[in-house]
Amino acid sequence: MSSTASTPSPDRPLIELPAAQAVWKVAWPMIAIGMLKSAYFLTDSYFVGLLGPKHLAALGGAAFAWWMIWICTDLASVGTHALSARHEGAGTSEEIRPVLAQGMWVALCVAAALAFAAYPIRHVYFDLLGFAPDSEEYRLGMEFLGASLLGAGTLCLSQVIGAVFRGLGDTRTALQIATVTLVLNAALDPVFIWTFDLGIAGAAWATATSNAAGALFGLSLLMKRSLGPARVGPAMAAMRRIFKIGLPIAASGVGFSLVYVFLSRFINDFGTQHMAGLGVGHRIESLGYMYSIGMMTGVATMVGQHLGAQNPAMAARCAHVGATICGLSLLPMAAVLYVSAPALFEFFTDDPVTAAAGVHYLRIQLLVLALMGVEVAYEGAFSGAGDTMPTFWITFVFTGARIPGAWYLAYELGWGIGGVWWAIAISTALKGVVIPLWFARNKWTTALET
Repeated sequence: MSSTASTPSPDRPLIELPAAQAVWKVAWPMIAIGMLKSAYFLTDSYFVGLLGPKHLAALGGAAFAWWMIWICTDLASVGTHALSARHEGAGTSEEIRPVLAQGMWVALCVAAALAFAAYPIRHVYFDLLGFAPDSEEYRLGMEFLGASLLGAGTLCLSQVIGAVFRGLGDTRTALQIATVTLVLNAALDPVFIWTFDLGIAGAAWATATSNAAGALFGLSLLMKRSLGPARVGPAMAAMRRIFKIGLPIAASGVGFSLVYVFLSRFINDFGTQHMAGLGVGHRIESLGYMYSIGMMTGVATMVGQHLGAQNPAMAARCAHVGATICGLSLLPMAAVLYVSAPALFEFFTDDPVTAAAGVHYLRIQLLVLALMGVEVAYEGAFSGAGDTMPTFWITFVFTGARIPGAWYLAYELGWGIGGVWWAIAISTALKGVVIPLWFARNKWTTALET
């Protein structure tokens, strides 16, 4: 090997870079994208809040439903990402075009399911939350959620197109697209809400329109690279493959959100200030989560590319290095947030009761933040390998266990609201241990060899 080969070059393929450098090169733009995604709901919250407190309450009630929609729209992109990374690593990038085409067909199927199957039964979500059917918040929440479901198709397509860039390892371009989309969303919110007089639903339509623009922008960039979708019709075998990879991830995410819907019954038993504290706590906690999601993408891309290059040992190294970096770097973040929690909650609320409730929740979760990062990074490794069923079952078991665990700790042992918070933290810690142990079994290396 020549002396110059040891000096990384920006033009070197990712699979030729050291594991830590390659994972981070893909991850850091995705961390920024994660922060931008969080800003979507914050932007909507700002403009909807100008409509009045009932509108804001309705938007807050729809938060978990909105998150579930986002997860469902990611179903097609997970498989597209894994297969695109595999072809990039194998040096068969020309095969990405049919992968993108079939990913777009799957995305359209998901969009149709959300519009025609989920839309008519959206009231069930608000019934589970305990909203009074004759309340203004119920009606407004139905308007926002309905528009979100009908407009989800543009997000589905945007996610798939972004998945190709992630598979290529070109997350800087994905960041540019996400930035354009967010800025456009912020500009369109007041137009749809007031100029078009759509009210709270206008926020959802602004998001749908901005994602349509982002999808077209990303598609034009891919076509310039001769990586636009192949002009082919739906191929059931290829669509099933993408669907099979993405469905467990989507199901895990939806299940995660539903668990919180059910837990809200317990939480409200101990006072509405705890639900308010949870909402603010989630926003603060999302800093660590979005960082982990960025690392997850870096790990997924590099695992996929190295498996495509027939180098499972390097794929495993990228997973281990990425998870280690993610977990260790979350330790100082957790410490800073733990100490500054009271000041942070004072920024969001002037109610000392709500602030104290939120600090209680957040500090318990921060104790396991590093293990959450490890869990998410290894989920990325399984995703990049196209082997998503193990993480589905592990998440299903331990996240689902939060409901009986919260009931037992809170009521049977008499821990009160702390029992709910500890049930969440303990399940997070267990996932952060079990998922890496399952990854060590190495069954993921042959998941796509069928």
